[in-house]
Amino acid sequence: MSAELSVAPARHRPDWLLPALTLGPAVAGIIIAAIITPTFLNPDNILSILRNASLIGIVAVAMTPLTLSGNFVSLGISQSAMAAMVAFVALLGEGWNQLATILVVLFGLVAIGMLQGVVVAAGMNPVITTLAAGAIIFGVVSEATEGRIVSVRDYPATWGGGDVIGIPIVILVFVVFTALLTLMMSRTVTGRETILVGANRATAEISGISLARVTIVAFAIFSIGLAIAGILEGAAFGEATAKSFPNLTINAIAALLVGGTAIGGGQGSPLRSAAGALLISVISNMMVLNDFSPGGRLAIQGAVVAAAVVLLDLFRRRGVRR
Repeated sequence: MSAELSVAPARHRPDWLLPALTLGPAVAGIIIAAIITPTFLNPDNILSILRNASLIGIVAVAMTPLTLSGNFVSLGISQSAMAAMVAFVALLGEGWNQLATILVVLFGLVAIGMLQGVVVAAGMNPVITTLAAGAIIFGVVSEATEGRIVSVRDYPATWGGGDVIGIPIVILVFVVFTALLTLMMSRTVTGRETILVGANRATAEISGISLARVTIVAFAIFSIGLAIAGILEGAAFGEATAKSFPNLTINAIAALLVGGTAIGGGQGSPLRSAAGALLISVISNMMVLNDFSPGGRLAIQGAVVAAAVVLLDLFRRRGVRR
């Protein structure tokens, strides 16, 4: 098997077109928000947008290999990130060393993710698998905590909300994580195999690629992102409940789809998912500043996602037909 597996882009349109269609709306959203919302460009508001985009983006970027591999999206995002946050806070509250706690949470989430990957690789539908896993995780955590708030008690950990040279830690982690995953997907055999499996499973199998290995690795990467999100939030607030991250699933999926990743796999990138997270955060912030109701915000966000998916799919289909 050659180590130079790659998926050729459509030859009938410029290579920059789809990335431009992803980044363009994010830039346009910022410009529109700045025009219609006077307080949008306030430094504190910009920082709030970037913080929110970073948390959503870490998860969306981590989910990108999963979707690129043809395994759609996870419906257990909120529950898994919540479990990481609760476990991190609870272990710190028991007096555990912070580094040991981080490692335990990371390994625990990866183990749960890989188990889901094994089930999916065995032939189970990925959407049903992640939905069931999310329900199980929520039920276990709810029973373990008895619905109460879990806190770090006398072992405070507030570094998650801190900064380095004036840049919030969550933003730095988001940037570094996106860069690393972008390099992995574009410059490594594992990344190219993942894209090929999503683009054409038959070709991937003929090439000798293990579909099971690609699926399990994609779930493992995704779980690392979920663990990071949970740890950062736990280290920022010092407490958690089974109801933490109520909107993370819809926001992360929206960011990934608005970013241009094909739901069927084979097309997309972590960088574009990061841009999608920024756009979702800008839209959400703009609606909050203009006093939109929760229902109105959800409806508009859904409309934006639907429009983006339809437009990107039309461009892809035109590229295939020409």
